[in-house]
Amino acid sequence: MEKLKRQKIERRPSHPGEILKSIWLDELNYTQAGFAKLLSEATGGKVKVSTMQTKLSEIINGKRAMSAEFAVLLGRVLNTSPRMWMNLQINLDIWEAEKSAA
Repeated sequence: MEKLKRQKIERRPSHPGEILKSIWLDELNYTQAGFAKLLSEATGGKVKVSTMQTKLSEIINGKRAMSAEFAVLLGRVLNTSPRMWMNLQINLDIWEAEKSAA
């Protein structure tokens, strides 16, 4: 059996925030404020809605990287795997590191 080589990604991978907004928030008709409330509730109220809204906005706008903690919260609220969110971030981080090392 012939091994398939994976081609290197030439384009910049999408930021996890882009995926979150376009595939999840827009498709499910969530506002950022409404979704931030769900995320805050997923922390058991430990993180204020306003704080969560700031984090959410920064992630969606590509100003903040996806953290493992935030990935777990997204997993709880959206019933997704935290690993999926972290893999999106890792792919972006590696791509950016390779470009800056070149």
